[in-house]
Amino acid sequence: MGILLLVAAGSFAGFQESHKLTQREKNLEAFLRFLQNAETEIRYSALPVAGVVARHSGELPFLRRCAALCREGEGFTGAWERAVRESPDFTGEDEALLLRFGRGFGATDVEGQLAHCQLTKGLLAQRLAEAREEKKQKARLYQMLGVLGGLGTALLLC
Repeated sequence: MGILLLVAAGSFAGFQESHKLTQREKNLEAFLRFLQNAETEIRYSALPVAGVVARHSGELPFLRRCAALCREGEGFTGAWERAVRESPDFTGEDEALLLRFGRGFGATDVEGQLAHCQLTKGLLAQRLAEAREEKKQKARLYQMLGVLGGLGTALLLC
């Protein structure tokens, strides 16, 4: 029974790491959709940036957190930064990109905002391509390492 639990624990650890790669890809895709929606909102409505975030916060928990902080009275830039830093969903480089976006979001006129969104979309597309490649290369590896690690540990203890 103990051997089966060791194999299961190793397998779970491998699948957990694999899941993180998949989740990162989904989060980057969701943020890209947010940027596309934000561009449309900026172009055709007069909503403040906190309103744009609140309206399109459905898929990403950090956007919901940012909208909640803004409703509680925190300024947008501070709320954005706090929500991004509290989120476990992104890597360090992804987090840096999100923080840069938040610092410039709402800081210029409409054309400046559209350019800011376009620039961030380009950088995000690169990060998304890297995330997809990393998932393709490592997801199965993590799963197999987990299973084999669990089996190896079980064999050592037998």
